[in-house]
Amino acid sequence: MTWQEQIKGDPLSWLLERDTPGVRYLALRDLLDLPEDDPELTAARRAAHQEGPIAAILAAMDDSGYWVKPGPGYNPKYRSSVWAIILLAQLGACVNEDARIGAPVNTC
Repeated sequence: MTWQEQIKGDPLSWLLERDTPGVRYLALRDLLDLPEDDPELTAARRAAHQEGPIAAILAAMDDSGYWVKPGPGYNPKYRSSVWAIILLAQLGACVNEDARIGAPVNTC
């Protein structure tokens, strides 16, 4: 049984709306299984990195590559580096779209 058969109605139309680029990117990638080089997926991924949660998280990153304060990165809970990186991964952030994602951390 497919996921569409398990729910009432088809949510794809609103998951693919352009006003929520992060949701659109994940729907194209995970639900429609578009290949990584698909132009529509590429455009959606780029838009997801330019606005919305991915962009907001990256904007809060210190120039040295950490969030909130340097160090191991667990505290403060839900706002520090570990939490930001986990959230970026869950949102589908890609180092090919923003080099800050793969930049080494300078804690000196």
